[in-house]
Amino acid sequence: MKIAVVGATGATGRSVLKRALSGEHDVIAVARRPERLNPAAWLSVVRGDVLSPGGLAGAFEGADAVTSCIGPDTNFSPGTLMSSGTANILAECKRARVRRFVMQSGINLTDGRELAWPNRLAVRIMRRIFAAAIADKAEAERMTQNSQLEWVILRPVVMWDRPAAGHYTAGVRARVAPLSPISFKDCADCLLRAAVGEPDWTGQILNVGR
Repeated sequence: MKIAVVGATGATGRSVLKRALSGEHDVIAVARRPERLNPAAWLSVVRGDVLSPGGLAGAFEGADAVTSCIGPDTNFSPGTLMSSGTANILAECKRARVRRFVMQSGINLTDGRELAWPNRLAVRIMRRIFAAAIADKAEAERMTQNSQLEWVILRPVVMWDRPAAGHYTAGVRARVAPLSPISFKDCADCLLRAAVGEPDWTGQILNVGR
């Protein structure tokens, strides 16, 4: 299967690349600074800017699925990276006739009804602190849901740079702990599963965590 990874130089994006290449998938790494990526078998690297008009032209040629790992450098001043970037990604998916799109969002987009009450309170507090980032991601999620693609939205909890645990919870309204971190590698594993398989996840928003 051929998978395009947008945001390929970020912590999650790099982990998705490594995981996909280990499975001998053909991978297109899309990044603003492709020189940061090392050559590898099964890997092609494309310069692409999700915020630039036409910045993704031709980036997804031949791809069966696109995984978006983009995100703002800070949630305190996120700008419109998620909404504008996702709009451009979806437009290029349509032009390239990509079938499947997987979006990495965040646990703070849930209203918290499925969570234990302390975790529900934590989400409500974070939603107020990061209101601008939540609004931008919410618009990106809305556009994804309204697309004609086979889409999957993943909402991971807090993440950190640790070895993969090899186990996590992923499901619609899954009862996870937002402040109990999972590794970037485990999130990457879930993103790849959503891209290459898991047909029951199509058209679903999943919480990912512990």
